[in-house]
Amino acid sequence: MLSRFLSFVLLCLLLVAGGCSSKKTTADLVLINGKVWTGSDSASFAEAVSVKGDTIFRVGTSEEIKKLVGPETKIIDLQGKLVIPGFNDAHIHFLNGSIGLTEVNLNDALDIADVVKRIKTFAKENPDKLWITGRGWQYTMFPGGLPTKEILDSALADRPVFIKAYDGHSAWANSAALRMAKVNKGTTFTEFGEMVRNAKGEPTGVFKEKAMSLVGDSIPALSKAEKLSALRKGIALASSLGITSIGNCSGSVDEFYLYKELLAKNELPLRVAAAFSVNASTTPEEIKTYSFLKDSAGRNTRLTARNVKFVLDGVIESHTAGMLKPYSNLSPREANPTGTLALPLDKYNSLVTEFDKLGFQVYTHAIGDRAVREALNAYELAAKTNNSHSRNRIEHIETINPDDLPRFASLGVLPSMEPIHAEPGTVSVWADGVGKDRLPYSFAWASMLKAGGHLVFSSDWPASVNINPIRGLHTAVTRRTVEGEPKEGWVPEQKLSITDALIAYTQGGAFSSMEENKKGKIAAGQLADLVVLSQDLFSIEPMKTFETKVLVTVFDGKVIYEAKE
Repeated sequence: MLSRFLSFVLLCLLLVAGGCSSKKTTADLVLINGKVWTGSDSASFAEAVSVKGDTIFRVGTSEEIKKLVGPETKIIDLQGKLVIPGFNDAHIHFLNGSIGLTEVNLNDALDIADVVKRIKTFAKENPDKLWITGRGWQYTMFPGGLPTKEILDSALADRPVFIKAYDGHSAWANSAALRMAKVNKGTTFTEFGEMVRNAKGEPTGVFKEKAMSLVGDSIPALSKAEKLSALRKGIALASSLGITSIGNCSGSVDEFYLYKELLAKNELPLRVAAAFSVNASTTPEEIKTYSFLKDSAGRNTRLTARNVKFVLDGVIESHTAGMLKPYSNLSPREANPTGTLALPLDKYNSLVTEFDKLGFQVYTHAIGDRAVREALNAYELAAKTNNSHSRNRIEHIETINPDDLPRFASLGVLPSMEPIHAEPGTVSVWADGVGKDRLPYSFAWASMLKAGGHLVFSSDWPASVNINPIRGLHTAVTRRTVEGEPKEGWVPEQKLSITDALIAYTQGGAFSSMEENKKGKIAAGQLADLVVLSQDLFSIEPMKTFETKVLVTVFDGKVIYEAKE
């Protein structure tokens, strides 16, 4: 009797197992007949990939992946096109860049005449705007590297104009803006930065670093609705460029809540690692608020808040970056031949240690070689004090003393850099300031990799001429303009392979945000953020890199962008 019962149970189990095995697992999305770079190295390719829900289900041959197709499966026939992981722009100022989409854009202006024309046109098309604001002028356009208010006055004299340089570290105002802000010869400024004056002591209309607030604070703030509208435009642009993750490198509590509102409305097809801007005046109450938001956001895959951002120096072009030795193109009246630091080192060091202890990942803007060294010193102190391994980052690192290169690997500090800033068409004033002796270690990506640094790439938009990751890749692998200059490349020894550049633009950001097990590669179990490109970056001539277009962007397993034919 017992043996008959056991036989019956065994038969039932076999039937159940057989029934389960006969059920076909189907994917929600498959991409077949292509070249899928899985992200491990230069030889890691497959033909197809399948997605279930928000996760990559399987990677393999087209025949293998076709077996997962069901009645509801969306199929994308790649027809040989390249698929890569979604781009991770790990250093961006997303709200500012998004707002810039509604302002005067001078990023690709050809010359002063073009600047004047664009401002006039924008003012005419926007008669209700009290202030004309924008971004993008290049230092190289102007004799001596800086513009004057008279040029803006010729474009528009009766309405205030205030336009930031492409890097966001200087701003340019017309006479109407100076009057509106009550800035004149008698105005004083003693903080980090400068109100530039002419030989008579009068303001020229140019303001560096924090001095920009002398005029900027008079501009009416945007409403919440205007900011949300701008962010939606920025997100649409990011999707069209294959950007699926960002590291927001300046921000406030209010900005964090903008992203949170979009997330709640299911309008955030973008993974945002939010950072709070901090400095020497950051209060204990503010630190408590940042800690609360960090803990409440947790490890959400779309919105985190575990980063803080310091600015330790300025930029090379305006001689506000902190250097170990004097600039090479000093003017006779300059008071700080090696630039300046933006905050007292004792305060910076103590705050870095405090934030590190609280579980924040610390970002530090450091462009000059002295600022880079001081940031490394601060991180080393924090790691020893807290016995921590926080993957803290240094942003930009446009110049570095070669003695400091190995410290990134030994300290576990991440070099966060922007290839687009080394676009040769914009570096003449920069290179004059650095001088020939320091030039070999300018934007030293290859040297950083050789020394064991874990490169993290980004755009720094809108403090760059282009948000498009493809343009960053082009500069990284060629060190040439899209026109092909200079022929050998600018500081060509710092070029990267396309594989290394892509890793820095995908896995680099994932590693930075401690999400390398969730994103950055195309592998089973990773989040389904994918990009289909028009060209095979691994086989084309490097000088054709910039011609590459994004055809499809997949985020969380859903197609969020398709290029129009």
